[in-house]
Amino acid sequence: MEKNEALAPPWWESFGFSRNKKLKIDSTSTVTYGAIFEMTGPSRCAPKYVVALRGTIRSCPQLMKDLMQDILVLFNNLEGSDRFNRTRSDVDHLTSNLGSGSVWLAGHSLGASMALGIGRDLMLDKGRNVPTILFNPPHVSPAWLINKLLSEEHKTLLYTLSSKVKFGLAKILPPYDDRTKEEFQKLAPWVPELYVNPDDKICRGHIEYFVQWELVHARHPRSAETAARVSYRDMLFFFSNKSQPHLLPSARLWTSSTTKEEAHKLRQWWKPGTDLALTNKLYVYPLD
Repeated sequence: MEKNEALAPPWWESFGFSRNKKLKIDSTSTVTYGAIFEMTGPSRCAPKYVVALRGTIRSCPQLMKDLMQDILVLFNNLEGSDRFNRTRSDVDHLTSNLGSGSVWLAGHSLGASMALGIGRDLMLDKGRNVPTILFNPPHVSPAWLINKLLSEEHKTLLYTLSSKVKFGLAKILPPYDDRTKEEFQKLAPWVPELYVNPDDKICRGHIEYFVQWELVHARHPRSAETAARVSYRDMLFFFSNKSQPHLLPSARLWTSSTTKEEAHKLRQWWKPGTDLALTNKLYVYPLD
């Protein structure tokens, strides 16, 4: 930790930022899960503050606490954690005083899940469009297995059938259908930046979500629109007011084709663009 402390400040200071606050796991711990950085000099394009959240670190002295957060992501209950709520409160305070455009959210893996949830909440609850950059955000789904087992044609057939099933189920649950439709309309102006490697099993679902949504929408727009905003898990427990955070109406999807060994590593995104073979596509709701 001391070595990292010695190396990190010159890096963020080179961009004109200083560390405003350490985000600690708890009040008694010296271990941090993120930090709030403040721009100290004049800048035309950089935000006043960046809230940066790290992913799970296997060598972390309090690894179990990170793993507990990972389990909450798996069961869509991250919003119930103290770590999430304290960070959300910090971002809420900054954006209420400075405006949403003056604060950026960024995170990797577990930190990306947290940043996604916070950005989503603030857009839904308060209409604050906070720029959000997500590196390898987890997507809890069997998409990576489907991609491995099925051809592109069969995948689209499967997603088409699934969209029709979801469309039918949503119609027999009108309160849930209406709520998700309203949520999508509120979230549509918010366009998070998603950085995903196609070989990353943890995040592959984000690629399939947007690509298959567009393919199915070309032939079956009504069922595709409904399927994009509903999930089997939510409909199974339709009495819950929570929606799956990966159900996004809009996003810019960045994909990289680096080596499989680095598919979920943050360091892959440090490479020059030519080495990353980086491509991007903007998805804006409603799809045309």
